[in-house]
Amino acid sequence: MPIEHLRNLAKFGVITDVDAFDLAPEAFSFGVNVRFRNGKITSAPVFRSVAALGTVSPRFVFASNPSTGLDLLFVGYLNGTVYRVTGSIENTYTVAGYTPSSVEASWSSTTLATVTYVNRSDRSPWYFRSSDPQFQDLSLSGWDSTWRCGLLRTCAGALVALNVTKGATNYPTMVKTSSIPTAGTVPASWDITNPASLAVENILADMAGGITDACPLGNDLIIYGFKQAYHMYANGLTSVYTFDPLPFKKGALNANCSVEIGGKNVVFGPDDIWQHDGTSEKSICDERVRTFIFDSLNLSKANRCFVCHNPKLKEITFAYVSGDGYLSFDGADGCNRQAVWNYANDTWSFDDLPFVYSAAESNLSNAMTYATVTATYDQFGGSYQDQEDGYKRTICYVGEANSAHNLITSLYAFDVYGQGSAAAYPVDANATKPRYLERRGIDLDELNADLRGYKTLSSVYPQVRLGSGAANLMIDVGVSDTFNSNNPNWTGYQPYDGADLYKLDYNAAGRWLAIRMKFSDYKELTILGFDLDLKITSKGPQGK
Repeated sequence: MPIEHLRNLAKFGVITDVDAFDLAPEAFSFGVNVRFRNGKITSAPVFRSVAALGTVSPRFVFASNPSTGLDLLFVGYLNGTVYRVTGSIENTYTVAGYTPSSVEASWSSTTLATVTYVNRSDRSPWYFRSSDPQFQDLSLSGWDSTWRCGLLRTCAGALVALNVTKGATNYPTMVKTSSIPTAGTVPASWDITNPASLAVENILADMAGGITDACPLGNDLIIYGFKQAYHMYANGLTSVYTFDPLPFKKGALNANCSVEIGGKNVVFGPDDIWQHDGTSEKSICDERVRTFIFDSLNLSKANRCFVCHNPKLKEITFAYVSGDGYLSFDGADGCNRQAVWNYANDTWSFDDLPFVYSAAESNLSNAMTYATVTATYDQFGGSYQDQEDGYKRTICYVGEANSAHNLITSLYAFDVYGQGSAAAYPVDANATKPRYLERRGIDLDELNADLRGYKTLSSVYPQVRLGSGAANLMIDVGVSDTFNSNNPNWTGYQPYDGADLYKLDYNAAGRWLAIRMKFSDYKELTILGFDLDLKITSKGPQGK
């Protein structure tokens, strides 16, 4: 009997769009809540419960990064209020006198000259300086109280408002800039009639539809519509800024759907996930996962989509509301799926999301004592050293309550489990879903096995390592006799504990094989490879 050796399982990641029969042996036709790194498959990060949020319907999370000390982490709610979260405690930082108003509006944040800004598109922007006890309304500092903007960004030292409304009139392609502030101050003027202010207004007349997003590219700003992009930069002339259309018909799906990394923008568009350097562009998901993402993406909820960069794991995640057939969370409004691109090894995977609305990177210092710890040791992240060093940054999400899935309104830390963990908070087992891998369409072309040949898989020898006290890895194999079979005949999951067993016996026979794995625990999982013990005959039973 030949032994088929499957190694280097991190090489290709998940490829959903290519027919499984055409995939390399190391590739997977689907995977969720797993990662492909360092030549192996491991568990995705877990969702740790940082705080049970006291106000319903969080919509935005952002951080202020001061020059000294820890980050300040803020949560914005549907009713417009903004709270600072310190440890698991919330304190209001809402503008004094603000009347809560529940509006589904676009949120954005930026930092300029050490001042942090947050904008919601139905009101004036707010700002926060290190000396302020709470956020302040920008309309008290030069911004007209009747103006609104869809986005707030920066470019060449100025604050930039995009998709501007003045009074009752909306200018969806307007770009409006401020004067240039000094450190620790807000812009003194937005007056375009005063040349000394360097404030300008420009309408991108050739842009179809409105401005959807904007993202820095070095010192410049790339402005996105739904199907267009413009390059904004300071030109040193009396016009102050130049706005050049970029030579590609691609754009951004929603606010906060683009990030800058390595001199490029990576963009979640309406029909592609793509990157560019201002000159040339390319898809990063086409012929791999693009069809799967956009066929299942609910475009009526495009306003929920967002992008997040996780530099620690060298990942960019693209969150959206999905209707795909592998979901663990469904039936609610927030994002339930994220596509995960590892830009270091150019692989894709997917995660279940517990109805989240926004993500940001921040440190989460949480000093603990024996008296304050309420969960078991293996549920908590971080280390003893992290109790002295709270400066490591973690990706944080805000998620909605959902009784059907036993979720509460939460601030989550998205943190690895075990070695490398930095967030000293317990795992939320309701928000962290099982790890799953699937490979269909194994035809053994690599063994020069004819398609007519009947394959009998007698045993599987896993190279799998499980964490201490972890649940079993469940492994199932499937077979089919005809090429057009929609689903293999699965033989049934068998448990592998990594300690008492070194193989699993199946005796499954068919012309095409499949394998799937499920790990219901959140603890460590490492998959390095498999050996498949096979017998290949020229015909099946009764000469089929």
